[in-house]
Amino acid sequence: MKLSILALSLLPICFFACKKITTVRPPCDTETVAVPRDTSYLSTPLVIPTRIIEEKLNSSIGKYILNDVDFDNLNVEGKKDKLKLKVTRLGDIQVSWKDNVATCSAPLRVLMERQIVGNKVLPMAESISLKSEFSLRVVFETTINIGEDWRLQPNTKFRSLKWLSEAKSLGGLIDLRKAVERKLHLRMPQILANMDNMIRSKIRLDRVMTRVWQNIQKPVIINRNQELVWLKIQPIRFEMGTITTAVGNLRIQGRLTALTETLLGNDPAFTIDSMLPPLVKRSELPNEAYAHLLAEVPFTDLNEILNRRLAGKVFKVKGHRVKVGRAEISGCGTNLVLHLTVRGGVRGDIYFQGTPHYEPDSQRIVVHDFDFDVRTAEVLLASADWLLHGAFKDQMKAALSIPLEEKMARIPEALMAGIERGRVGEKLDFIVEEWDFQPQQIWVRPADIAALVIVKARVRVELEVL
Repeated sequence: MKLSILALSLLPICFFACKKITTVRPPCDTETVAVPRDTSYLSTPLVIPTRIIEEKLNSSIGKYILNDVDFDNLNVEGKKDKLKLKVTRLGDIQVSWKDNVATCSAPLRVLMERQIVGNKVLPMAESISLKSEFSLRVVFETTINIGEDWRLQPNTKFRSLKWLSEAKSLGGLIDLRKAVERKLHLRMPQILANMDNMIRSKIRLDRVMTRVWQNIQKPVIINRNQELVWLKIQPIRFEMGTITTAVGNLRIQGRLTALTETLLGNDPAFTIDSMLPPLVKRSELPNEAYAHLLAEVPFTDLNEILNRRLAGKVFKVKGHRVKVGRAEISGCGTNLVLHLTVRGGVRGDIYFQGTPHYEPDSQRIVVHDFDFDVRTAEVLLASADWLLHGAFKDQMKAALSIPLEEKMARIPEALMAGIERGRVGEKLDFIVEEWDFQPQQIWVRPADIAALVIVKARVRVELEVL
């Protein structure tokens, strides 16, 4: 009787023991996967607010516009003009734009001294002169271009003047306006040359762009989860299209051509090319960004999702029950390997293999040619061929459907946040107006799945500091 009871108690053990399988992980190609790099373009208008230009002009151009302290300067007829003229700004320079032409106006205070009797007539005395003070507003037009050296090429012309007060002397008997206008016209080439020199020397776009060129090469963090992921931009050249006006502000169409790559680690190594290349001019440039970016999905993230779906779940297959203890996905050459630890109707390790592909309609990574690994299939065929039934395989394949939509949607936010956190963001404000993602190709790597994504966007860049 005791022997019968013992035999019956051992039957379940024998039953499950005969269903235990021993498999091995599929051999994998350890060669490093080289993800190709391609050229990216950021073609976007650079908006320079008029208020910034006005602030720079008013701080750069001094209070004194003209200070002629000599009575002996020659007039247009080659005679001594017998005039001293001091011109100072009464208020701020105001700027308005039409395409690349700036209209600048400023109120001026004029102190004029006309010599009546020179000291050569009365050698023992000082010269006798009449002094008068008045104000006027002058208007200039400056055509702005940018040279290959990134230096501004201003060309300023005098347009008009408007009298803001009377310009008379001797109690109003003598009208000085014509004399003042002649004096201003005589000095105008010098005034215009001084203005152009001031604009060229004080507004140094080349220095701003050199800093942008250098800072944009510094990697920016786009993912802080576990091992840091950085975006590295290797700029190739800057191009400039048309200079126009938008909502009263200067708008320069530009394009940056660059290579992009992602770097991993807490402090990735990188080098910076500090030399700003010559500006390339184009008659027209599109208003769009076209970037090749690498979206990386770490296996650690995938396995967390996979175990939420599979760990502890029981599946019924051909009258048998299979419970998944643990699930893990990893890379194996160009394939994905799904490793399941199971018990129940069969006990041991099961391996699947398949090739990942991106489905644009569902924005998911799915696995094609998904099947039991050859060695696992051989073992199951000998001991648990019922598990080879397609239902269990299809359920595992469905569990490997990986949504990318959320990760794709985070790319622009992470990218712009990274740039804004970096030093480039101190001078430039990036406004993303529209994004479109088009994943192109999938690569399996030892630590993750890499997806090449083409990003088409409309971006506007606004200069915050000049």
